[in-house]
Amino acid sequence: MSSRGDHLLISSPDDLVNWPPSPDAAILNTAEAVADYENMKYDETICSPELLMRLILVRHGQSRANVDAVIQGADDPLTSIGRAQAQAVGLFLGEHYAVTHFYASPMFRARETARIVGSHIGLEPALEPGLAEIDPGLAVGMTWEAWTAANPEQAARLRGPDRTLEDRWEGGESGREFSTRIFAAYDRIVTRHLGTTDVVVAVSHGGPLAWISARLHGDPLERWPYDRADFRNCSVTDIEIDADGVHTICALNQVGHLETLEQA
Repeated sequence: MSSRGDHLLISSPDDLVNWPPSPDAAILNTAEAVADYENMKYDETICSPELLMRLILVRHGQSRANVDAVIQGADDPLTSIGRAQAQAVGLFLGEHYAVTHFYASPMFRARETARIVGSHIGLEPALEPGLAEIDPGLAVGMTWEAWTAANPEQAARLRGPDRTLEDRWEGGESGREFSTRIFAAYDRIVTRHLGTTDVVVAVSHGGPLAWISARLHGDPLERWPYDRADFRNCSVTDIEIDADGVHTICALNQVGHLETLEQA
């Protein structure tokens, strides 16, 4: 799966949109949800043989709130399955990449994933706040069902086609605030390593990865990237970036390294 793109650095804040968490996004993709591993396995032949910068994006492992359908804040831990997924992706990254730099969201589920991955690649993650999931404010800790019942009008708007970038979670972030920091963090990382042969790993969340994927695919960024909201726990997305910032997607949302784990 390959896609060529324009320069990765956005030109203005007007390019930005937001990605809202939803019950569907909160549900973990475990064995039952992974349909076709053969189409999602790593293929070293997709990208060019030149030595270019590589950016490897990883979603965190399964969290407790993923299982319980709870709106997550910063402190949600991994489950035992999530820790096993992190071990598997760490082993995979250690086998396929000579990682030189390592970043992670500061949220606990991402930090816990990164700690496990780091034990396999020999690096400690630098925390990048811009990679964090959206802040849902006062809704943190509520089940999606309870929050929807208590806030039917807001729930309908936040999930509906009329949602705007200015809509926000009560006490949390608006769409524009969320997406602005995601793209700013992504651009900081890319700019820092552009024109090198660095191999960079970043552990983040489903919302930020959906936004990044939408931009890399050239999707319109003044609408929600619903079509990109299927990033699986501990999936790997591999992006090759040349000195001009032109990217090739070498692997997208691949989970072949979890096949043995999920079938155990």
